[in-house]
Amino acid sequence: MSTTPITFVTSFIDIYESTFEDKTIEWRFSKFRDLAESGIQICVYVNPHCYDYLVEFAKTYDNIKIMRTICIDDTFVAKSCLGVEYELPDYRNLPKDIPHYMMLINSKTEFLADAVEKNPWNSTHFAWIDFSISYVFHKKAETLHYLRTLSKRNLRTPCLVIPGCWDKLGAGEMGQIVNSVYWRFCGGFLLGDAASIQNMHQYYLDEYPKFITTHKRLVWEVNFWAWLEANTEWAPTWYKADHNDCILHIPTNICSVSLDTHLVKTTYDYPMFDTYQPSSSSYVYYNGKHYLNTRYVNYWYLESGHCSIQHPEDFIISRNVVSELDAETLIPLNYKEMEESSAGFVSKRCYFYGLEDIRLYVLNDQLKFIATNINYSPTDWNRMISGNYHPETASYSECSILIPPGESWCEKNWIPIVRPCAETGTEEEFFIYKWFPMEVGKINPDTKQLEICYRHTITAPDFHRVRGSTTFLDRGDCYVGIVHFSENTLPRQYYHIMVSLDKTTFRPLQYSPVFHFQHIGIEFCVGFAERDDEFVFWISKKDRDPVMVKIGREHIPLCFEF
Repeated sequence: MSTTPITFVTSFIDIYESTFEDKTIEWRFSKFRDLAESGIQICVYVNPHCYDYLVEFAKTYDNIKIMRTICIDDTFVAKSCLGVEYELPDYRNLPKDIPHYMMLINSKTEFLADAVEKNPWNSTHFAWIDFSISYVFHKKAETLHYLRTLSKRNLRTPCLVIPGCWDKLGAGEMGQIVNSVYWRFCGGFLLGDAASIQNMHQYYLDEYPKFITTHKRLVWEVNFWAWLEANTEWAPTWYKADHNDCILHIPTNICSVSLDTHLVKTTYDYPMFDTYQPSSSSYVYYNGKHYLNTRYVNYWYLESGHCSIQHPEDFIISRNVVSELDAETLIPLNYKEMEESSAGFVSKRCYFYGLEDIRLYVLNDQLKFIATNINYSPTDWNRMISGNYHPETASYSECSILIPPGESWCEKNWIPIVRPCAETGTEEEFFIYKWFPMEVGKINPDTKQLEICYRHTITAPDFHRVRGSTTFLDRGDCYVGIVHFSENTLPRQYYHIMVSLDKTTFRPLQYSPVFHFQHIGIEFCVGFAERDDEFVFWISKKDRDPVMVKIGREHIPLCFEF
């Protein structure tokens, strides 16, 4: 039996005698076609008089399994309502919100539980997805790409994640759920492992008959879920969403792959400076030697995610230390602080000092760097500085402040990428400026402004918030590097993706699953190398505790296409 991580479950049960809101059967199937053509594995439940229509539709889709037919009156919820003199909510959408509709939407867990039991694709996780959900998508191509990728991701167990709009109900609060819809949950999508799905349905089996006989209100499924959450021990993971594309965007920590158990870790004996901690490191191989630039910072992230600055005036200061590494072990042979004054700039007074997030790279046999800076910037905002990097003398030279391609208030994470030029026999210097859309540019030597040369549209998930991390390595047939994005939690959560690029146009080719190295939290990686069958990374945790890690290449597969 083939295996797919997620089985998506839906139903098409026509309960209306006449069409309303122009949502004909043909219209509903036109929306379902979006899901079918995405390739995700779908189990569909259908009532008898729609069965032939669904069979004809599904002939061309191997990813659709038609499950048992069922009449709405044969569902558990419908049977639970027999003999109960229930009422419908006072404020509802007519002619949509009829008794059979309320029973149908409250039968989602019944269909899910049946799919878990039969499990035609040997899945570990199951998701409810509304039959016509694509009509709420505003960015259909991007959202369907997200759905395809999600269907192949390995997910945390146990988990039960449900999107929603409103706050949790208080225990015993009935007024908000008996007479109008309560959007604690969106209703159109939920995702969980098999056991969590079965557990949710068990709550229906145990609690729904008591709810309908006690309160005598036939309410929407989202109202009953809100009641369950408030009045029982059922505790799904809720995430903020709405009835649009974001309804599918589960929290990243549910699908981020942890590499921690596969890492071979090496810590360095860094020199310590008062109030400073070693942080992230950039690696380069140059003239037969291995070099590392390590940033030192004078702040400390607390467990809460807040920043404690070790300076009487709350100045954040970056210092940089260069090391030559042993060729075999990649352990530093020495540590020398870079002389920042050699960059040749005059500082202004501000709250951020020093060259931040240095990336090292080689261009035409010259060791180069690019960094973020504020105190030398001619504006009040971050600007990028590039120049030559001299590890022997721990100095910089020929440094320039670079001008972005347009007006901006914060410049960070320009990633250098070097391409051979067949016409001149030399190397050309480019910078990846941003990822959504992807823009790659060259520096105009006269103006020092980055001019965009290549633009590529990206629909892959998460790349609307991706930033650059490491430099890119030449793998022969492509360039490979690491990018990152973060979620605005407290503490912030950082995640990583490996990306491959075309060597001529820098067009993105493939990407890896989302992953984290050691923990979900503040985690940076700007150093990257490859040795034999291993990747080598230099990473930091909470902007301190730097470590070199090695991991087999098989643990970060480039398995998704852009």
